[in-house]
Amino acid sequence: MRPVRTAASFAALVLALAACGSGSSAGPNTVGAPPAPSSAAKMSTIAGRPANNHGTADVTGKSSVSIRAENFFFAPSVLKGSPGQKLTVHVVNATGTAHTFTVDAQHVNRDLDGHASIDATVTMPASGVLSFWCEYHKNLGMAGGLLVSGSVAQAPAGTSPSSSSRGGGYGGYGGYGGGG
Repeated sequence: MRPVRTAASFAALVLALAACGSGSSAGPNTVGAPPAPSSAAKMSTIAGRPANNHGTADVTGKSSVSIRAENFFFAPSVLKGSPGQKLTVHVVNATGTAHTFTVDAQHVNRDLDGHASIDATVTMPASGVLSFWCEYHKNLGMAGGLLVSGSVAQAPAGTSPSSSSRGGGYGGYGGYGGGG
């Protein structure tokens, strides 16, 4: 009877190890999604906010772009375009973790369930850089920027990098109502 219990224990161990591996951040490869970024992130400041920087994409003249939401970054992290350019951002969540795609200054706040995707329309700023982020993970560096000129490190006009869009009513980063 002992060999049966050993085989059952071994089978349980194999199932447990397989379950642990299923939560990987790689996720399924979605049609139209950009290739998975390298794991080497550079912590930097984007639009006045700490961010896990996974590169820049030139979207000048384009009407849409795909980016990936991972744990805990967007790739690419910076979208460089023309002042006033309208852009549909197709965000693919490559993880099982829920995220958001938020651009407070433009009243964009889209929930992104695990292994799902959303489309959000944004407008490139008239100048400088405008921040986007995941509301749940921005304090872990899950942020990026819409850049038209200057440095990605500059803070957007009239905003404070320490502002929070959750829990403080409508003030938020970029502000609703009274903010810029």
